[in-house]
Parts: sequence; C-alpha cells; structure tokens
Amino acid sequence: MPSGSVKKFLADQKAAEVTELALVLALIVAGAVSLIVLIGQNVKTFYEDTDSALP
Repeated sequence: MPSGSVKKFLADQKAAEVTELALVLALIVAGAVSLIVLIGQNVKTFYEDTDSALP
C-alpha cells in the first residue's frame, strides 16, 4: 500500500507531468542509442571494406 507521501506524489499534477516527461526522455534516449548502434555497425563495415580494398 502506498504511504501518504507517495499518494500525494501520485495525485500531484506536476508529478504526473514530470513522470510523463521522464518516460518520453527515456524513449528518446533508447531510440538514439539504437540508431547509433545501427549506424556504428554500418560505418565499421564501410571502413573495413575500404581498408581491405586498399593495396
């Protein structure tokens, strides 16, 4: 059971906004990390192919 301070936090509109913004930020960060990993693999492959093509 939530304590009194937790109930107040959950009922507070500012707390709801902060929680919502934190979730949005977490989704943005997860998307950015996924994109960086994907691009990183492509860049690594590009440089490895270029390196092997050089005499």
